Amino acid sequence: MTAEIRNASIQQINIAYNPVEDRLLLKIGFSDDVELAVWLTRRLVKSLWQLLQMDEAVQGMAAADSTTGGHMTQTADKPVGLQKLDFTSEYKPRQTINQHEILLARDCHLLKTASRQTSLELVCSNGQTIKLMLTQELTLALINMLQMVSKETAWELSMGLHAPVMSAIQTSTALH
Repeated sequence: MTAEIRNASIQQINIAYNPVEDRLLLKIGFSDDVELAVWLTRRLVKSLWQLLQMDEAVQGMAAADSTTGGHMTQTADKPVGLQKLDFTSEYKPRQTINQHEILLARDCHLLKTASRQTSLELVCSNGQTIKLMLTQELTLALINMLQMVSKETAWELSMGLHAPVMSAIQTSTALH
């Protein structure tokens, strides 16, 4: 794959469990009608979970949670950071930029820029690296989707609720 996406905004993400592969499939749909598909293994998800929990956006929400007596300020049963996120719209398939080859992430890192912007770096087995700029919304969406899809796996990962999860979501095999 030689295609490169620079500064494209993420429109949708989808994380689904594939029991045949025993992996999670992360699909990232971009604003220019293309998507990137990446396999996530149990080991990688465990590392990713720990990294996301250490992100400052999540730490800030946990601090706000402790100052309100353990209760996040909520509107319509959604924690504050999740109010703008849509977990009900169906994921819109797009043309894949990796030519129908699904990348396999083998390592992940959180990086900070000089301006304190956090990015998630997924290092793939073919040598390619995917770098996603993490906003608070994207971080919370990833955390919530990982929590929800972990119920379908037999991985027995401890996905502690350091960050709020939406409890009133209707889930299906493919999460949106």
